[in-house]
Amino acid sequence: SSTGEVSHLCLLVYDVTDTAIHKQSLKKANEELAILSQTDGLTQLFNRAHWDKCFLAEYKRWSRSQHSSTLVMIDIDKFKNVNDKYGHTVGDEVIRHISGLIKHHVRETDICGRYGGEEFAILLSDTSLSNAHVFAERLRKEVSEAIVIYNDIEITYTISIGIAEIDESIKSHGAWIECADAALYRSKETGRNKTSLHPK
Repeated sequence: SSTGEVSHLCLLVYDVTDTAIHKQSLKKANEELAILSQTDGLTQLFNRAHWDKCFLAEYKRWSRSQHSSTLVMIDIDKFKNVNDKYGHTVGDEVIRHISGLIKHHVRETDICGRYGGEEFAILLSDTSLSNAHVFAERLRKEVSEAIVIYNDIEITYTISIGIAEIDESIKSHGAWIECADAALYRSKETGRNKTSLHPK
């Protein structure tokens, strides 16, 4: 009033429920999109692009810390034969099976992804070559003893594995992959269903 006393109050009330719900839905949708952009739809492992990004970050971390880190590359043996004989749907079931075993065996700190069609990459941080070999052999043996069942079809399969621990002789993250790939190729060339190490 003219005397400076408050004589009236005006209170405006807005219902922002719809706005709040919309913001929450938008946030959830964005989080789901972020996950989708990072993961492979079939396996729910990291896709190649996101795995590469994480792998590069790990290489840079090693450059500073020099902590042990080991790369494990996995390839399903004669996977084309599975697709040719039973069809791609059954092939997808085999890929889901190996992906499930990988997720079961890795730690939360490990970075695993689908690297290619039937090839997988696992980065075992703070893990030596010998410990990675134990991990790989455990996984390889479990795969070789497993039976994948799809409808009335029973499938057995094996995997070949290559392992490379980062050291000062490896000058880039790309060279690190090449070392693990070379070990994987050696497993393939010498009979499959085995684990090879880099260096020999």
